[in-house]
Amino acid sequence: MYASSQGEPLLRKNSGAATVLTNGSSHIRVNLVDMERIEQMQQRRYKMKWFLILLVVMSITGFLTWLYIDHTVPEFNQYRLVKSFENPTESNDNNYADQLRIILLWNSFFGDKRWSLPDDLLDPSYFRKDIRCPVSNCVITNRRDLFPRLDMYDAILFHTAQPFSVINPVPSQRSWRQLYVFALMEPPGETKHILSDENDFYNLTMTYRTDSDIVWAYNWFVDKTTNMRILPWEYPQWHPVPNVYNNTEIWKAWSSKTKMAAWFVSHCETLSKREQLAAELQKSIDVDIYGKCGGFSCQQGSLECDRLLDEEYKFYFSFENSLCVDYITEKLYRIMKRNIIPVVYGGANYKQFLPPHSYINVEDFATPAEL
Repeated sequence: MYASSQGEPLLRKNSGAATVLTNGSSHIRVNLVDMERIEQMQQRRYKMKWFLILLVVMSITGFLTWLYIDHTVPEFNQYRLVKSFENPTESNDNNYADQLRIILLWNSFFGDKRWSLPDDLLDPSYFRKDIRCPVSNCVITNRRDLFPRLDMYDAILFHTAQPFSVINPVPSQRSWRQLYVFALMEPPGETKHILSDENDFYNLTMTYRTDSDIVWAYNWFVDKTTNMRILPWEYPQWHPVPNVYNNTEIWKAWSSKTKMAAWFVSHCETLSKREQLAAELQKSIDVDIYGKCGGFSCQQGSLECDRLLDEEYKFYFSFENSLCVDYITEKLYRIMKRNIIPVVYGGANYKQFLPPHSYINVEDFATPAEL
């Protein structure tokens, strides 16, 4: 077609290039298709992997939820599990009231299996001699192997500030004579139980409240003249304050104090909003806050802390974390031993618990500025 003698070779060369180019494009298209297939397979594997992970997580969650409901919440299991109830009949034993009573501590008290008691098993001599309890025919223990069956214990104490764990559920058998005791020293707002779920599970209450079946007080005062405990639930008649009080050591110590108020606190956000009250008071007076919530440090309960309270500060903030009926913690009782005036804030009727003229109650003032 072309006149040049080089035309034919040129046409052959171009045709070869076109052929090579065409073959190369085919290879590229094939490679692209393979890559798309590989990506799709990887995506499917990725989705399948996460689907299996989600399935495993949901299965574990469902299993743990079943364990919790089926084994730890009394509301759901007490009637199904308690299959060995005896028929309640009067005992023919005339000495039944005088028989030895065995009390079991079911779970730990914030990790303490002894509940601050001196031993794992305490016999009647402890009640009679050590604490001079008027009722001494008791044994208290945390040992579950004392009897072959749990329903043979006369009473079981449950510490309810923490939830029942899966590995330590409530007993599966219960005798009609057995007493289940709800034991709690924390306010309801700090309890990890849904109390409505455990309605009718317990026979007795053992708490800080004065209307409990068993009053479990943080501390108490003692009448120096009789050496008897002063019980708040009996509305004590405090001894009258003398018109003249001449204690030169106290007056001398008080006159040498140079600082206004101190507060030892580590729980910074509370239901009572005590931190907000302290912040308002800091607008009017100097308040030194020790611990996690302030800029001062001192090991609470140490001799140095006691010295600071006795010698340097005039007032101490004894603010409770919850405004609950009768709720007064051990911190206030410790402060009452120091040469300092406590400023109290809580839900208790302090006139029942503390001697007159020994404290200042926040509730007696309309505003923090007035206080």
